[in-house]
Amino acid sequence: MRSSSFGSQRLDTTLRQELTLRLTPEMRLRLDILQANMLLLEEMLELELQQNPALDVIEEEPEEETKPETSEEFSVDEFYPNVPQTDYSPREETDDYNCSVTTDRSTLEETMLRTIAREFNSSPDDYRIARYILDGLDEDGFLHEDSLRIAKALETTEEHVERVRNHIQYTNPVGIASHDVREALVIQLRFMGYEDESVQIRILAEAFDSFLQRRITSICNTLRLSTDEVTKAFELIATLDPKPARNYREISASCVQPDIIILYRYGKLEVVVNEGPLPPLKLSNKVREILTNPKAFSPADVEFAKRKLESARMFIKGILQRRDTLNRLGRELLLRNYDFFSARSNRITPLTMKEMASKLELHPSTISRAVRDKYLDSPVGIFHLRSFFAKGEQNPLYTKLKDMIAAEDKQHPLTDSEIAARLVEAGQKISRRTVAKYRMKLNIPDCFQRKAFG
Repeated sequence: MRSSSFGSQRLDTTLRQELTLRLTPEMRLRLDILQANMLLLEEMLELELQQNPALDVIEEEPEEETKPETSEEFSVDEFYPNVPQTDYSPREETDDYNCSVTTDRSTLEETMLRTIAREFNSSPDDYRIARYILDGLDEDGFLHEDSLRIAKALETTEEHVERVRNHIQYTNPVGIASHDVREALVIQLRFMGYEDESVQIRILAEAFDSFLQRRITSICNTLRLSTDEVTKAFELIATLDPKPARNYREISASCVQPDIIILYRYGKLEVVVNEGPLPPLKLSNKVREILTNPKAFSPADVEFAKRKLESARMFIKGILQRRDTLNRLGRELLLRNYDFFSARSNRITPLTMKEMASKLELHPSTISRAVRDKYLDSPVGIFHLRSFFAKGEQNPLYTKLKDMIAAEDKQHPLTDSEIAARLVEAGQKISRRTVAKYRMKLNIPDCFQRKAFG
């Protein structure tokens, strides 16, 4: 400490541990490749081939001339040794799967990337959370991972995640990143200037089931409103968008290729990752020659060759890891729904992202990227990969709520207040309103409807 006529000054030195999440360029590339569907991956590969002279396509040649290209020094085993198949070449079984039906990628991600870059450019922490939320949105713009789980994944607070999510909800399209339709509609009403005490928001917050079934009399009795008030509120709510991102979908004349194919082979169903449209790759002989004889070239050429060779290795690693992840994911889906794919049953047994992540020993956000914008072809039809995953199942209270309702007396079903009281007795801090919210997320009718339906 040092004293002076102006007072005293004190200098302290402290140590602080801080854990931050930083994505390396290789990690980011692998995530981008994993998230890409087959059409987008073809575009990425074409661009990489144009920009990277270290990456080359294996031309069709007589078998005896291609043997030197499979030397152990440049084997893909060096890049990614755990893949089931160690050569990067198109599979014969997928050559005929060049296209299928459905829609192209939406422009939602492109729009939202620009939005979060603009809205959160002053805070790296906020931007990191916003980007995570963006990666978790489904095709309709809903976020099915709760804020507490996101906070744990990013090692921040639930309040911080909610603050960022709420900011995103009020950007264009308004209601994006909501957990369900009701929340999206309420956000749109608030954005228009309606208060929580307004008739429109009260109907959504307190009588959403009746609203969905257009039970105007029931709403009037519950909220003590006139028929005219409720009718006008219905007319306004009908102008809102229940799926905030649907206007960002682009219907494309080009077809979408399935990324996973389930087919019969030797009398049983098997999983194949569709890589038929991708050409087999190799490392360029010209670049390898520079690194083999560096003294024959300038230092700038050698440095350029090193950078481009590493970039090519990273790209091939990303494709191989994508193949491995989709292969394991497809096998798990087949195991879970074998009767459905073999046409013995018409029901899908859904998984949650968390369950799949646990089975594959991956993070739920990785599973979300793996299924995004991808399709599965099977003997019983073509399906979006997300259709095999349950929505909104991350919260363990959902399971308890479903089990409690399944075991109730059907003649005297439990009210939301009774369910909340039982959960509180079991050590769960929860309110009646939260029980009602969770019940509606699970599409479970209220006690009066359950009694009426038996």
